[in-house]
Amino acid sequence: MATPTAEKNPGRAGWLFGAVTVLPALLAVAWLLPAFPLLLAGRLSPPPMVFMFVPLAAALCYFAVRQLPATWPAFRETRAPSSEAKASEAKASEAKASEAKASEAKAAEAGAKEAKTTGATAATRPAATPWWALAATVAIAIAFTVWQLAERTEQIIYLRDPATYLQVAYWIAHHGSLPIPDNAVAFGGPHLDLSFASSNYYPRGPGIVPQFMTGAPLILAAGIWLHGINAALLVTPVIGGCAVLSFGGLAGRLAGPGWAPAAAAVLALSLPEQYTSRGSFSEPLAQVLLFGGLCLLADSLVINRNTKLDWPGQDKVLAALAGLALGLTILVRIDGLSDILPAVPFLGVLLAARRRQAVPFGAALVVGVGYGLADGYLKSRPYLDLEAPSLRPLGYIVAATIVATAAGIAITASQKARDTAKRLLATKTAQYLPAAAAVLTVLIFVAFAVRPLVQHVAGETNPTSIAYVAELQKLAGLPVNGRRQYYEDSLYWVIWYLGVPAVLLGAFGLAMLAKRTTRALLTWKDPTAAARVWALPLMIAIWTIVTVLYRPAVAPDQPWASRRLVPFVLPGLILGGIWAATWLKAQAAELGRTRATAVTIASCCAASLLIPTALTTLDISVTKAKGVDAHGMAFRKIGTGEITAISRLCQNLPLNASVVILDSLTADRFAQVVRGMCNRPAAILSHPNALNPVVQGIERVGRQPVLLAENKAELPGTPKQVVDLLTTQEAHNLTAPPTRTWLIHYTVWMSTPSPGPAA
Repeated sequence: MATPTAEKNPGRAGWLFGAVTVLPALLAVAWLLPAFPLLLAGRLSPPPMVFMFVPLAAALCYFAVRQLPATWPAFRETRAPSSEAKASEAKASEAKASEAKASEAKAAEAGAKEAKTTGATAATRPAATPWWALAATVAIAIAFTVWQLAERTEQIIYLRDPATYLQVAYWIAHHGSLPIPDNAVAFGGPHLDLSFASSNYYPRGPGIVPQFMTGAPLILAAGIWLHGINAALLVTPVIGGCAVLSFGGLAGRLAGPGWAPAAAAVLALSLPEQYTSRGSFSEPLAQVLLFGGLCLLADSLVINRNTKLDWPGQDKVLAALAGLALGLTILVRIDGLSDILPAVPFLGVLLAARRRQAVPFGAALVVGVGYGLADGYLKSRPYLDLEAPSLRPLGYIVAATIVATAAGIAITASQKARDTAKRLLATKTAQYLPAAAAVLTVLIFVAFAVRPLVQHVAGETNPTSIAYVAELQKLAGLPVNGRRQYYEDSLYWVIWYLGVPAVLLGAFGLAMLAKRTTRALLTWKDPTAAARVWALPLMIAIWTIVTVLYRPAVAPDQPWASRRLVPFVLPGLILGGIWAATWLKAQAAELGRTRATAVTIASCCAASLLIPTALTTLDISVTKAKGVDAHGMAFRKIGTGEITAISRLCQNLPLNASVVILDSLTADRFAQVVRGMCNRPAAILSHPNALNPVVQGIERVGRQPVLLAENKAELPGTPKQVVDLLTTQEAHNLTAPPTRTWLIHYTVWMSTPSPGPAA
């Protein structure tokens, strides 16, 4: 049997680096592919999942890593003769002498420090992957995972999305199907003032449909099968560590393996990445699929260059796996439909160029997207209806992009059209297009920077959201206008979490890359494949930065709103900043500076990315009493004690109880907890005068009525307190990054009315 192979030069470090950084995405794909059909069939359970997952994971991993590239093309520009002519006379003569002595073959293989080519754009020889880069990237990912496991969130009680994901995972792990039955029969049948819906749970027919896509709950269900809710709370921190590892792999492919640890460290230190990796959020899983898919795509585009393939179809296999991973992001987040939209024109370019990877990449992408759309329409339809104001315009944009791409492919298939395009691209005006792309990228950031000076976004129409923001404004001493959405500050959210140097470096790097990829597209010249490797990550980065920062579509309090930056806004800027650092280092080398100068420049760039990010996350202070102390969110837990509180609540509920909740706040927080983790039917009473017939209906079917409420005074009889928990929640800052947690007090009282008093 053939074994996984790597290119003999530069060794197995490159192959291992490539393999390790795509394994998380492959495992996620192998789990989601059979899990979702089983959920649709109502048959999700451990035996069939293990039976299908194990061989599928083994097959995907084997076929992906049996042969991978060990190096990736560097996308750097060497100095042109016109620039050299402007240098000092001595340097110019030395450069000309060295060019005269060097042959064309040696110039193509020279390193960035020694290269003196005569073209305006050329890629330097890919650097070998050092073992220390692989070890450091893996170590950073492991350290991040351990850190987040230690500080993990216990959000079991509903406040926001993490508890919903966890409760849905608990339900499907134990019942294997959705929607959740309302179990009206346990209350003596339907009652006019009795409902089963609560926040993030919607009535649909005889069941209750949870909000959000099912991708994340399907992964969390594995933890519940292993060791209950405690193990499920460990899953997302592990996924977050895998996201950091995969991001290091992507940065290594795009900027050089030596920069992978720095990129992984910046992402790992950012507060939004830590925040979403500690709770049961969907963003880290979406990152794993996005980063892993882009890594696989990069591998497929370079695997057959200057390498004798032991497996002739390996580039197609990698392209198919890339498309599958990218498409499945929609199964995790419906926003993924926007994130991966640039894949459509990218696929169009591959088809127009008749690349071998185009068809497998496109077919697998359609399959992955199909999973997500099927999930939305079959299992999360009320959620899609709720998000219709955002999804409808997105649908039009997607349709227009597909039509435009198809038209472009059809036009380029004509020889006459190609000849016309060549004439147009040869004009003087077309020569300015690459520079225009760079300028446009810079102007995007300038526009977002000045946006707060010219606009205050105040378009909220939801009464609950208006009241919520108004209350936060009162607490912060801000002018009260609950319709404010604070979207104009979105670029400054990024600056809070990454710092000004990172944003400047990132904008510069993305602008330079836009210029070079545009030039490669217009000239149809990409001899080293560097432009095509960068093309899709660059397009996704710029697209998500524009769309997310323009309209984050999230409640504006921090750190909650920062989750919108996690999938690719922060990673995209980090990638741009890392590439800018490599460019500055290469410039120093080309100018004849010493190695120490180049290393110093690289170190300063890395520090400018790392230090501001760490300062926000750690909030370090120095005092005489305590010395150096970290006050930030980095070492603050959220929701401590919630598992114990829920366990006590469930123990106090009789086995044959039918639970009626008398107030909406308690219903939002505990209805699904009672229904799922306590395994008791739960319903919400909208009018207290309707209590008597509901209690009688419960008794008529032989069950015991149990009433829950936040306050003792709301309950008849002799209430008993079953939940009394003072714990922490996330901060809710509108105009500054969070540095502290807030306190929250959960109280639940219970009574069990007897037939006499109830009547």
